[in-house]
Amino acid sequence: MTQNLFFTYGDRWKVLRQNLTPLFSSSKMKNMFYLVDKCAHVFEDMLSNELKTDNVQEVRPLMARFTMDVIGSCAFGIDTNTMARNSETNPFTKIGCLIFSETFYRGFKIAARAIWPALFYGLKMKSFPTEADEFFNKLMMGVFAGRKYKPTNRNDFVDLILNWKEKNYITGDSLQNMKGDDKKVNLEVDDEILVGQCLLFFAAGFETSSTTLQYTLYELAKNPEAQEKVINEIDEYLQRRNNKLVYECITELPYTEACFDEALRLYPVLGVLTREVVEDYTMPCGAVIGKGIRVHIPVYHLHHNPEFFPNPEVFRPERFYGEEKRNVKPFTYMPFGEGPRLCIGKFKLQKVITF
Repeated sequence: MTQNLFFTYGDRWKVLRQNLTPLFSSSKMKNMFYLVDKCAHVFEDMLSNELKTDNVQEVRPLMARFTMDVIGSCAFGIDTNTMARNSETNPFTKIGCLIFSETFYRGFKIAARAIWPALFYGLKMKSFPTEADEFFNKLMMGVFAGRKYKPTNRNDFVDLILNWKEKNYITGDSLQNMKGDDKKVNLEVDDEILVGQCLLFFAAGFETSSTTLQYTLYELAKNPEAQEKVINEIDEYLQRRNNKLVYECITELPYTEACFDEALRLYPVLGVLTREVVEDYTMPCGAVIGKGIRVHIPVYHLHHNPEFFPNPEVFRPERFYGEEKRNVKPFTYMPFGEGPRLCIGKFKLQKVITF
């Protein structure tokens, strides 16, 4: 699991990032959108069936079942069936719960890896359960074999990384090139690196989107006025589009988007971002941060600081709507991170899945 883009660093990260970015072009997302629309109709049927059984439903698992199905279809060409009945026995649902299980020990391990990496690995601790690695290794090796390790005409995530396999290596720029160098780096491509990227995009793709949906719906439930505005905006959109959802909806629902932005402010997916300094850095005040030092950026605290967001505990989508959005100070709102390691799916996959 840790052989992927999110957990790696240095030149290895740079090469992976450059070679993964093509998947997230607007044209690629637009071509996949019909799959998102299809999953949305399945979700509608699933919700109707679930409500016949019980009119009280837990929102988080419902959202996770939807986003898992979207990721499986769009990225891997897999029908996960997570929105079918008896989803609790579905292997994808079970492995998703396992990857993101919430226990005190799990929380300690996440903190330990970020703060004391030498201790974490010295004690041979693992960030994720071995079962997750085994499940995805078996799954993706089957998908690769089914495509004979060659890309198809689906143009999905699996096709992209299978293109890497043709040369057995991928090439990209070195981090040193940011200083004007022109050094190229080759990264060997094996099954482990292929499966690692797939596992990341499944886990990060479904969980981040389902959590954001969950909290947005939670806040809208508490704020009927905002909820009414969202409903009216969506109804007007559907009237203009003859009741059809198209890719361009992500630019035509500004208030709805503002609600997601505000939910991400209140409940950022990652409350703390950790970065490691690659060389000595002198700050404007003269202080020096030495090479190898880990810097922890308190995203949650920034988002809840009244100096940047007055009445920070209040859900107020207007902060991100219209002209008021311009008042947000740079680097005080970063649910997707900032800089070169900005979340690769910020403007593309994340919003496609969310809408």
